[in-house]
Amino acid sequence: MLSRRRFLAASVASLPLIRSVAANQPKDKVRLAVIGLANRAAANLAGVEMEHIVALCDVDPAHAVKARKQFPDAAFYTDYRKMLDEMANKIDAVVVSTPDHSHTLPAVTAMRLGKHVYCEKPLAHTVEEVRLMRTTALEKKVITQMGTQIHAGDNYRRVVEIVQSGSLGAVNRVHVWLGSGPPLGKKVAAPTPKMDLDLWLGSVTTPFFTADHPNTPHKGHTWPHFHWRYWWEFGGGQLADFGCHFMDLPFWALGLGAPTKVKATGSPLPDADNTVPGKLQVDYTFPGVHLTWYHGVPGPDLAGNVKYDGFGSGVLFEGEKAKLLADYGKLRLLPDEFAKSFKAPAPTIAKSIGHHKEWLDAIRGTGKALCEFGYAGLLTEAVLLGNVAYRSGKELDWDHATGKTNAVTANEFLRTPIRKGWELS
Repeated sequence: MLSRRRFLAASVASLPLIRSVAANQPKDKVRLAVIGLANRAAANLAGVEMEHIVALCDVDPAHAVKARKQFPDAAFYTDYRKMLDEMANKIDAVVVSTPDHSHTLPAVTAMRLGKHVYCEKPLAHTVEEVRLMRTTALEKKVITQMGTQIHAGDNYRRVVEIVQSGSLGAVNRVHVWLGSGPPLGKKVAAPTPKMDLDLWLGSVTTPFFTADHPNTPHKGHTWPHFHWRYWWEFGGGQLADFGCHFMDLPFWALGLGAPTKVKATGSPLPDADNTVPGKLQVDYTFPGVHLTWYHGVPGPDLAGNVKYDGFGSGVLFEGEKAKLLADYGKLRLLPDEFAKSFKAPAPTIAKSIGHHKEWLDAIRGTGKALCEFGYAGLLTEAVLLGNVAYRSGKELDWDHATGKTNAVTANEFLRTPIRKGWELS
C-alpha cells in the first residue's frame, strides 16, 4: 500500500500551490526520458521532440518502433524502474504517458530523484496517489505539468476572462457534461499480448485478463493499450478521462479548490462486463459553488431531456446576469439579448506558447507551467472523488486536510491494493 502516513501527516490543506524554482535549470535543451511511446503518448513525445531525448521506454516494444527510429541514439527500455536507475545522472526530466494505474510509481520515483515531470491526465489512479504526487512535487521543488493540453487553448482563456470580469454577475452554479459514455466491454479468451504483462500490470493485484470492445471507434487499438480506462482496475472511466479537461475550465475561472460534499448517481452499461458507469451524475459542493458533472447524456440532465445545440459536451456557467456556454473551441453567451450588447473584456491571459513548451521553459527558468501539480492535484482529486462517491454509494463529506471522507466504506476507494514488489516506500 502506498505510504499514506507520509503525506497525510503533511497537512495537505495548508500546502500552497506549487510555485517552485527548478533545482536544475538547463540553459539549452532539456535532457528527457519518455515513458510511453504510442497513441496519446506519441503526441506527448511530439510535444517535446525538439529537446534532447536521452531515453525511451515502453512495455510493448512494438509500440516503440517509430520512436526508436526517430531517436536512434536514445537508450531504450521496457522497464521504467531500470531506466530511472541507470539513467538518473543523464536526464533532467521525465514524461509519463502510461495508463492511469501506472502514473504514480514512475512519476514519484522521478521526482524523488530531483527530476521534473510531465504526466498525462488524470494525475493518478486514486485520490491517495494524487495527494502523494502533489506533496512530492512540493517537497522536491521540481517543475511539473499535467497533460491537460486544452488549458493552453485560446478559447478557455477567453472564457476565464469573461467569468472573472464579472460580466455574468456572481456565478454559483455550473454544469459540466460529456455526451459520450464508455463503450461496452466483454471479457474474452484471446491470445496473450506479446509483451511483459507483469510490467504492464505493475502494482495492480488483479490477474491480467483480455477484453473486447466491439462497438467503438478505437477498435483498432489492441487490448489493453486503449480500453483499459473502462475497468476500475486500471482507469476511472469517462469521468477520469474527460473530467480533468472539462472541469478544468470552472476550476480555473472560479478558483475552485477542494469540494466539501460529493454525491453521485448513475448506472452501469447494460449487458457489459466493464465496471465503470455508463451514465453518471456527480454533484460537488464547493464553497459558494454547486458544480454538477454528467456523462452519457447529450446535455446537463441525466434523463437526457436538456440539450444545447452545438454543445454535445460542454460547460454552462450560470451567472446572476447571464449564462455562458463553452466547450474546447467555442463559447456562447445567453440570453441572446445579453449576447448582442456584450463587450468582451480586454485580454488578461497571454496566448500560450504551447502546453509542453510552458513546462520546458519553466524548467529552464524562463516561463511558468500553469497546470503544475499543485493546481492539477486539486482538480484531479475532486474529479476522482466523484468515482469514489459512485462506487461507495455514499454522499460524502470530504475533509481535504486529513484526506478522508465521513464514510469508512468510501475511504477504501480512495486507494487501491498494491501488488507485492511494487510498493512505494
